[in-house]
Amino acid sequence: MRRKTTLATLALAAVALTGAASLPAQAAERPAVTAAAAPDASPAAAAADKSVNVNVSMDQLGRGKAIADALRSIKTDDRGSFVQQAVDKAFDAAGGRHNVMLFNLSHNYDDRFSGTRVYANVQWGNIHYGLWIFESGQFTNQGDGGWINWGFRGWFDRDGGHINFRRSW
Repeated sequence: MRRKTTLATLALAAVALTGAASLPAQAAERPAVTAAAAPDASPAAAAADKSVNVNVSMDQLGRGKAIADALRSIKTDDRGSFVQQAVDKAFDAAGGRHNVMLFNLSHNYDDRFSGTRVYANVQWGNIHYGLWIFESGQFTNQGDGGWINWGFRGWFDRDGGHINFRRSW
């Protein structure tokens, strides 16, 4: 009996360490956060490779390629500028009718989106972001709220780290 308990304990520990049990449905394909992408990683290490990699895992708008191409075209050494440009380019490439959220996946958050049309993993240097394009919902940032960690555009009301998004139509 001890062996089964030990195996169950190891399995639960693995789930807890990877966070697999707490992933929301639309973000289930996001990458695990590596030590280099952790919030305390040095800015020099994060800025060493500023290329943009985009993996669109859900595309109900049929604009995933255009969105990915727009994000890959961003050339900047400034992380805050990257986030601002990425949000604007994603908003425009998606047709300007949907809300957009870009968030640093190394921080905790709570998302409750309705009508998610696009989800993509976006990597700038060593930083991994989630990109959601959606109709409405709520998002709560439980981490650092600077431009380097999140950006959003659309129709919303904000109260600190909590945002309530409305449909545009």
